[in-house]
Amino acid sequence: MPKNIKIIVAFVVLLIVGVILWKYQRVPQMPAQSDLQQETISEIGLFLQHPKDLIFRKEIADNAGSIRTAGFFLTKGSENNPEYQMYGLYSQYKDATEQDLELSKKEMDPSTIKEAMIDGYKGIEGLILGPKTRYITIVLKGNKLFSVSTLPPTPENKAITDQILPTFNFK
Repeated sequence: MPKNIKIIVAFVVLLIVGVILWKYQRVPQMPAQSDLQQETISEIGLFLQHPKDLIFRKEIADNAGSIRTAGFFLTKGSENNPEYQMYGLYSQYKDATEQDLELSKKEMDPSTIKEAMIDGYKGIEGLILGPKTRYITIVLKGNKLFSVSTLPPTPENKAITDQILPTFNFK
């Protein structure tokens, strides 16, 4: 068999094996409704659902009763070194515009940036590189920024967050 044909056959075999592995890779599935826990962050009118094996914690920062930020965490594993962590942050104290969304792209790996949506609010998502590397989704809710970050930034953890985000509902 000529050398070129051997190379082509080897390439086709590797391609087929790669496609099979990709198609059957294990992607976490969102649990059935009965395995979900509902949470409310009433300070910003947000309802969400998450798998019951994640621990929920809410943090509100205020100035004399006026909310500056509303944050929440969903964690699995040690809080100091989580296996999975998603945290959301709503910045009430500062008005934002489309330009702020564009500015946030500067921290992101350009090859990962794409449009995103949370409960009808448009924004962007991407991988922020640096000391606090993480996947982030940022939307403009009215004139305020709302972000959801995932770490460690593994494809498996991003898949979990991608399954939780559609349950977000602002009332």
